[in-house]
Amino acid sequence: MNYYKSYDAARSRHTLFLLDELIKLSVMVPPRTSTFGRPPDFPLSALFVLLGLKFDSGLSYRDFVAQLSLSPLLLQRLGLERPPSYSSLQQALKRLDTRLLHRMYRLLARKRPPPRDIAVDSTGFSHATGGEWMTVRFKKTQRRRFTALHAAVDTDTLLIHGAKVKARPGGDAKELVPLVRSVPHQHLETVYGDKAYISRRNVQVIHDLGAYPGIEPKKGLSARSRGYRGYKELIREYRRGPEEWKTRHSFGRRSLVETVFGMMKVRFTGSLSSRRYKEQRRELLIKVILHNIERLNFLECAGR
Repeated sequence: MNYYKSYDAARSRHTLFLLDELIKLSVMVPPRTSTFGRPPDFPLSALFVLLGLKFDSGLSYRDFVAQLSLSPLLLQRLGLERPPSYSSLQQALKRLDTRLLHRMYRLLARKRPPPRDIAVDSTGFSHATGGEWMTVRFKKTQRRRFTALHAAVDTDTLLIHGAKVKARPGGDAKELVPLVRSVPHQHLETVYGDKAYISRRNVQVIHDLGAYPGIEPKKGLSARSRGYRGYKELIREYRRGPEEWKTRHSFGRRSLVETVFGMMKVRFTGSLSSRRYKEQRRELLIKVILHNIERLNFLECAGR
């Protein structure tokens, strides 16, 4: 099946496939065990499914809840007698465990064979901070604020195997090692990264995992190893011919991680609806889960 037929088939069953996968993942959400306070009106597992559908739809909380009243079959499948209020969904986002969300997208990614090549990069998602009003009211320009998403992407399937959310973008190099170690590396061959990720430790860690560090060195770097032999070998090989090095190691595949970021920003826009960092972190991780579900849907329709 060619790309366009696979894409059309995936889009035609997108809603049902997404709902089925979210319900399967919701089994991992533990029920409330505390006996203090008022018992919840809705189980957190069902609210997790609704949050996934809400972020997939792109609607506001109020508009999404209004649509739920027109979907009695969906509520019946989730075991709900009535739709929750928009504030219940907002509170549910605060109660989700971020470690559980990390486990969910990794579980989805591991439904395909372990990656051979991965690419690491970061991007920023903007969010409302009132900066525009401060500019108008006090005639003082405010810097736009972003929440950074660092991701390790399988360059073959475009599934996200590792992710980390930070309140402030910056310092990409120190995020590479945790991301690479979170990826199954028994068949890992190459780890791609741009110049922001070059460091002796990063190169040596990838080398010790048995993979090739496909990270382009910056100009003027010293080739001294200082105990990191893999770093010295990379610098010397690159300096013998940068263009030949890029061709030999298919360095162009590094840009596929930016393709994934573009897919997410087209689908979910490049902004976050949550205002506080803890909720922004959970929102971004849920969107990573939604991306992996969409990729699994497409790969299945393409017979891969």
